[in-house]
Amino acid sequence: MTSAFVGCIVSLDCGEVLGTYQGQVTCINNSSQELTLIEAFRNGLKCPVSEITLNASDIKELKIMKNPTEAISITNKQATPSKLSPENNNDVIAPSPVKIIDKPVSVVLSERQFNETCNIRNGNSRGSQEGNGNSHMKRSGSAPRMTNGNRNNSPINGINRYTPTNGNGCNRYTPPCENGSRYVKYTPTKEEQRTRRNSTSETRIRNSSAAKKIEFRSRGPSQGREDCFSAPSESYLQDFDFEKNLALFDKKAVFEEIESANPELTKVVETKKPQKYRCDENVLQSAPVVYQQIKVPKAIPSNNSFVTDSGLVVPSISYDWRKKLFETAEKLGFKRERQIEMVGRSACEMVLQLLGGSTRLNPQNGHQLPSVMVLCGPHLQGAYGVNCARQLSNHNVKVQVFMPGHVKAPTYMEDELTLFDSSDGKRTASLKDLSSSAVDIIINAMDTHENTQYKQQGWFIASTEWANHNRAPVLSIDPPANGASVQSKWSICICLPLTGKDGTSSQVYLCDLGFPKKVFTDHGIKYISPFSHKFIIPLHSQS
Repeated sequence: MTSAFVGCIVSLDCGEVLGTYQGQVTCINNSSQELTLIEAFRNGLKCPVSEITLNASDIKELKIMKNPTEAISITNKQATPSKLSPENNNDVIAPSPVKIIDKPVSVVLSERQFNETCNIRNGNSRGSQEGNGNSHMKRSGSAPRMTNGNRNNSPINGINRYTPTNGNGCNRYTPPCENGSRYVKYTPTKEEQRTRRNSTSETRIRNSSAAKKIEFRSRGPSQGREDCFSAPSESYLQDFDFEKNLALFDKKAVFEEIESANPELTKVVETKKPQKYRCDENVLQSAPVVYQQIKVPKAIPSNNSFVTDSGLVVPSISYDWRKKLFETAEKLGFKRERQIEMVGRSACEMVLQLLGGSTRLNPQNGHQLPSVMVLCGPHLQGAYGVNCARQLSNHNVKVQVFMPGHVKAPTYMEDELTLFDSSDGKRTASLKDLSSSAVDIIINAMDTHENTQYKQQGWFIASTEWANHNRAPVLSIDPPANGASVQSKWSICICLPLTGKDGTSSQVYLCDLGFPKKVFTDHGIKYISPFSHKFIIPLHSQS
């Protein structure tokens, strides 16, 4: 080690026993292999001594924190003044009752002895004074200096006098020690400290309140009212313009000033975090979304259009054009029985969700199984309803089908009724059974697009009135374009919605029949399936 390292700020690791020292090097002794530090810190705490000398054999690791030039700028910095610093002692209200300088002493005066010493100051006999003083000075061992007040060095009867400055008007007496020292330690009790603080605060409050009263009397009450109520109205009626005052704040200039005043401040450059994608979001940008994926030729009447939840546009077609699509599908092998099965399956899925799904249909809830009433007619829409009823019965739903017995039904309708009779569902042709039925949902499959004579028959009128007066909600399967005969809450359309009055208050759903794309392209319809991962989707009117 050479003298070139004198003045450096170093960090010395002296092991687990001695700890780590940090400080400024003032002396390096090559002969004795010793190093002297000032302003030293041990394990992060400031050392109580001004200098520390360490032997080279105790130092395990040495790090130079600052060179002599940098150390000068650090050591020359002035510390922030504290409330306890000597230059701020002018505003101290109640000084600390104990402040020891020089050597300590263990003389403690009781309350009675302290009162006697105060009486000596007020003019009592010298004998009692000396008696009290000598009887309690035998415990004194040294003579520290007391600096808790203004000391008067003029002796009275050979004894030193002490006058405190706490403002309570009580003079304190300090008896001498046996060894001739005139400085003792006085430790007041908690009650005396509390009295001293209270008296000091009361004196300040009394003086300040008296000054305020004199000032108020000198200026008069009218002047005080004017100072309170004479503020101009413009000062509080005008609104504060936050945007204008915010524009006056130059944030860049303020930060430049802060950085210039602190050159050691390092700028932390925030790195931009990479954008995170959701689990269902594409990383690569795709082409713009085309919402008009189904386009019908101008020859097909389409008065109104519908929109799915994802924004796709679904146009409407007339019943005649939909009939042509069904005929084309049958020619391609998509027979009517398959169409009935697709509609019944989609309607069953929708009804199960309306009944409560897994919450209502589970093994722990077998005591309150849902019940459904299906009103059917002797036509294709009635076959849709019977097929839906059979599939609901397979899902442990209590199902009852109303079908008039004196009306001739087509072959596909007879086949569906035969399959339904093999399930747990009940079938009835009596109107009396309807009046005593309490159900959760009513499925309306009585309306048809072709034969309107059924609406004039008694069974149709009676069942319609019963459904309208029942409190259960109604789901209509493939109702006519002008609306269903029963007030329905939901209605299911097949393939594409029908053109006509959509003034019905029911919520429209679209059912997927699974037609191949060739069925639509043969009629000039550009078709892309809007169903996504579902077989039945809700539709919303664009108008």
